[in-house]
Amino acid sequence: MSIDILTITNHDRNTFQGKYIYPVVSRRAGGLSLGINLNTNNACNWQCIYCEVPNLIRGKPDPIDLKELESELDYWLDQIVNKSFLSQYTESKTEFKDIAFSGNGEPTASKQFKAVISILINKINEFNLNKIIIRLITNGSYMANPETQEALSLLANFNREVWFKIDQTNSEGVKIINQVSLSTSSVKKNLEAALRSSPTVIQTCLFKLNNELPSSKSLDTYINFMKPYRYKIKGIHLYSLARLSEQTNDVKLTRLTESELKVIADKISVLNIPIQIFP
Repeated sequence: MSIDILTITNHDRNTFQGKYIYPVVSRRAGGLSLGINLNTNNACNWQCIYCEVPNLIRGKPDPIDLKELESELDYWLDQIVNKSFLSQYTESKTEFKDIAFSGNGEPTASKQFKAVISILINKINEFNLNKIIIRLITNGSYMANPETQEALSLLANFNREVWFKIDQTNSEGVKIINQVSLSTSSVKKNLEAALRSSPTVIQTCLFKLNNELPSSKSLDTYINFMKPYRYKIKGIHLYSLARLSEQTNDVKLTRLTESELKVIADKISVLNIPIQIFP
């Protein structure tokens, strides 16, 4: 593999040959993350205006070739655990932090999500990776579905987390940022399902929209939404734009500075939920 060292700004799924499994250095995971992409057709039920996936379309994932996925997962775990991938392609002292369902769309939309989790469990046991974190990075829209809950129940005895996207907590803001119509009651239903299944971190992407910071009103609404869950939520990730959006928008998106994120973090600290910021 003739590539440069991986960095947090390069999350190109095509850096390495392969369809479903890809390694990235993740600023929020704090090291190497082995991604599982179940949306190889770039289809998602949301279309967030900041999304970095090129050629994103609305829809659901294509059927998954489970044998190919298992073969790729086996290859990459061998490269990372048994061979020199970390020392060759990441900066010094980079650690293998997690295996993450992420990729180019909503992973829980796949009808084969449970089957992929079963394959992953077998590989974790085979490579003696019981301490590795299994993360589901999700927009949360399928969390309350019985099929999703059944799939996640397989991970009950493993180190696991759900990273649940909530960028806005009012329907107008969600429509603008995530480009979906979503009721507050449905977000609550899905969040409560996530909290029942796994330790859950809220992931909130913040930026200037047409040079305007997130409004005080939107932050107050966010705080009020979170209050009933403040003793159950493991943490909040406030992050801004690490890479350029690949979506066609008639709006200007500007990355927030660390100090701007800190001001927002200070405001929502009244929730007493651990907050991490990622400019």
